[in-house]
Amino acid sequence: MKITYHKMILFFPFFFPYFLWGKDLTPELTAKTFYFQTNEGRVAYTKKGKGKLNLILLPGIGDRKESYVDLARILAKENSVYRFDLRGLGESDSSFSSYGPKETAEDILAFIREKDLKNVYIIANSMTAASAVYIRSKEKTRVLGLALSGPFVRDIEPMSFGMKALIHLAFRGPWGPSAWVSFYESLFPVHPPKDLKERSETLKMNLKEEGRMSAVRSMLLAPKTECEENLPQASGNVLVVMGSKDPDFDSPKEEAEWIAKTLDGSVKIYEDVGHYPFVEEPSRFASDVELLWQKK
Repeated sequence: MKITYHKMILFFPFFFPYFLWGKDLTPELTAKTFYFQTNEGRVAYTKKGKGKLNLILLPGIGDRKESYVDLARILAKENSVYRFDLRGLGESDSSFSSYGPKETAEDILAFIREKDLKNVYIIANSMTAASAVYIRSKEKTRVLGLALSGPFVRDIEPMSFGMKALIHLAFRGPWGPSAWVSFYESLFPVHPPKDLKERSETLKMNLKEEGRMSAVRSMLLAPKTECEENLPQASGNVLVVMGSKDPDFDSPKEEAEWIAKTLDGSVKIYEDVGHYPFVEEPSRFASDVELLWQKK
């Protein structure tokens, strides 16, 4: 199966000056931001709720911890919920020397160990599904299960020179944030959330900050090899959630089934849903994720 990781051709209209301007909206932040210090910089996170289970929520490339606000509100009724910004994005520092799925995994592994967290479940989207796999392979006694949505856990084929050049062209320069936001909106092909424009403006505002788009480009180009090699060590008690209309995959169902089989997990296909099932159907997503610990 061929996976079209990012359909860059969508971005050419955004090289026109119209997209170099626009009104940015500053959302109200309702959760206190904490910072975890790593060797190269700080990673931002929030904590909501208090319970015996520790749920770590990781967004995908170019996204922010705020994308999980609805899901976190539900899950925090009985659990401790940590929402993270990836290094280089959101409120995290952009001073890191590298960005990618393994780097994200190393940040979260350090957090889990320093905070001595147990009974951990990781909910990850897109690229950070590979990070979640790596984390669990190294800390299976602490990390008891994974929920992977719209997940990329492997490189199907090497990225071509042309695709690498297109990534640099589309996401370098003043049009980069607008181009990324347009792509982000395309990942809700059927039922976009009512606040999509607000979400998009928040992302655009963040990506205009120095170093943010460089982090996005690095993540897009980063291989998943080291994470993929650890798939066998991360198996068991894994849920794969895929939107049937996820435009990032040629065959969402086929990839979801491959991942679930490889990780000895189960699959939930959300009909007419795109790349962010937890945004489009947070209540259903929460109910499905809770099965990971209710059956143990």
